[in-house]
Amino acid sequence: MTIPITFVNADFSLGLRPSARPAILEVMRLDPLGDFQRTHTNGELRLAHAGQTVRLLGWCRRARNLGSLIFIDLRDRWGLVQLVANEETADPELLARLKAIRSEFVLGVEGVVAEREAKNPNLPTGEIEIKLTGLKILNNAQTPPIPVDDAQQEANEDLRLKYRFLDLRREKLQRNLMLRSEVANITRNYFRKHGFIEFETPILTNSSPEGARDYLVPSRVHPGEFFALPQSPQLFKQLLQVSGFERYIQICRCFRDEDLRADRQPEFTQIDVEMSFVRPVDVQTMIEGLMVELAPLAGQKAVAPFLRLPFKDAMEWYGSDKPDLRCAVKIQDVTGAFAESEFNLFRAAAESQGQRRVRALWFPGEAAGATSRKQLDELGEAAKRLGAGGLPYAKWGKDGFASSFKKFLDGPAEAALKAALGSEGDGLALFAVGTDDQTSRVLGDLRLKVAGDLAAKESNPALAKHFLDRDTFAFLWVVDFPLLQWDDEDQRFVACHHPFTSPHPDDLQRLETNPGACRAQAYDLVLNGYEVGGGSIRIHDADTQSAMFRAIGIGPDEARAKFGHLLDALSYGAPPHGGLALGLDRLVMLLAGVDNIREVIAFPKTAQARCLLTNAPSPVMEKQLKELHLLQDSKQTYRVGAVFFESLDDEAPEGRTQALQHLGRLTQKQSQGLLTLDAQGHILDAQTLSGPTFDF
Repeated sequence: MTIPITFVNADFSLGLRPSARPAILEVMRLDPLGDFQRTHTNGELRLAHAGQTVRLLGWCRRARNLGSLIFIDLRDRWGLVQLVANEETADPELLARLKAIRSEFVLGVEGVVAEREAKNPNLPTGEIEIKLTGLKILNNAQTPPIPVDDAQQEANEDLRLKYRFLDLRREKLQRNLMLRSEVANITRNYFRKHGFIEFETPILTNSSPEGARDYLVPSRVHPGEFFALPQSPQLFKQLLQVSGFERYIQICRCFRDEDLRADRQPEFTQIDVEMSFVRPVDVQTMIEGLMVELAPLAGQKAVAPFLRLPFKDAMEWYGSDKPDLRCAVKIQDVTGAFAESEFNLFRAAAESQGQRRVRALWFPGEAAGATSRKQLDELGEAAKRLGAGGLPYAKWGKDGFASSFKKFLDGPAEAALKAALGSEGDGLALFAVGTDDQTSRVLGDLRLKVAGDLAAKESNPALAKHFLDRDTFAFLWVVDFPLLQWDDEDQRFVACHHPFTSPHPDDLQRLETNPGACRAQAYDLVLNGYEVGGGSIRIHDADTQSAMFRAIGIGPDEARAKFGHLLDALSYGAPPHGGLALGLDRLVMLLAGVDNIREVIAFPKTAQARCLLTNAPSPVMEKQLKELHLLQDSKQTYRVGAVFFESLDDEAPEGRTQALQHLGRLTQKQSQGLLTLDAQGHILDAQTLSGPTFDF
């Protein structure tokens, strides 16, 4: 088989589409694969294989013609190996074909494993090379529009996603996706040995009034009705507990039509777990065992049991319901230190009887004490973007004491402040004043930002680790969440997790009288500041579930219409049950050490929820819209008329045109006109006639 091909040199220095250079036209003979099979993968060959004849398959990563020697780096998903042909000893036809090979050609090769003269200690196969004796060119390749080598500068993300099939040739992405596969395999094996049954639940289901927006699928056979893609298999996994399976596992696809960010996608994968006859600690212990098995994939160690941190304490100490415990800095309440202060802003908070507080972050050390005025101004602007009016500070460093409210701090007041902060020596204190929600939002964000910057600057290793210990996995459970929160827009309570979460047993009576005070039997698994999973003990009786629906404003008719199947199931002997869902994409992202889940998904969407590879979403044919009853024919009104030409010459069509123009100007819609014109198109007579009109 012979085909003409074009080779184009490329410049990837900017990571953009390569610029065209003068083309080299060749005619390349492609070889059939036939019964050619590899004897080894490219990454497994070592010095112990020296002298063996091997057959290999893969892609040309790079070809180098040094005159007397031709080198080719052959890549497959297992690794890279160097091929070599000597002009003095190799077959001339083989040499001619080797000289035509370019990057990304698909090759099958045969050769003898030999020890390298110049070894490469950075390559697993760096002690050997393959002296070529045979070659099959299985396919050629155009110059890739993006780099496919991690050593080259990365292209912009949109271009990478458009040519994702090429981007996925990069070793880093292949390593991430192989890690994802291993996580899925370990997960399945772990739950199988603990007696779980793997299920598949429906993709086409009904829309839920709670949570994020649904992706809707119109029904062709039921006009005006819609399926919804599942945001989670929540109801189905609960129904399987009612059915008596007791231990359920599913690695499932879920869909949410919500605004995206770096760690979210419109379609995502979760590890879904449900168990009967369990307490929160039973579910948590089961998940901890899985984390212990998965952590070594990232070179880490997870030690169970994990810390249990109440939601209230998480917000008080870290300003977040998913705190990053790699940072040891905590938010402190220093309101009492300003009870008699001359600084009115802080004293007013101290006199507000808990409505407002003064809270602070203390960063010890020379690097913190050396924070410049410019850096403090930048932090102040960041605080304003978070809703603060400003960012009061106090710092102690080589230049002494400095503060944005220094004039209100005499010697004893300064000493009292240091005592309240628990500070000794140099350091920086940042303050926020306001409600708990306001101060948590500001200080929770700045805590990690400032600590991360200081960890990179601090010369004391122990102090740098205090700010941010990058070499550890910090797991914890956040527990005792609020059951409900008030929605100002809808003027009703909404579920903090979902409406099937069981109230805390001690708060069950408050569900009808004071729902905002109820705690949930809910728990989130947090790793390094990311929520990697969340779950709860479920409501397992119909009466409590109905009370929950009432608390969030779902009346009996709506509850019956939306969740009648669940209410029915709960009335037929549902066991106490609970579970959890782990975000597989986010978990693999953390195990891989990257900060964007698009790096661990084979074909992700952009931040605008588009697939640049397939150009989805895209318009569809009008016929399809009509079949789905999404496009209706609307009533149209037409003007109908007839014109008779009795005396105009057939050879003068311009006269007819003039007559029609005159008719249009002189007659109104839904009326008839009679015009008499001479041979030159001049009007001799015009009148409006009565008669029928027509609507269509």
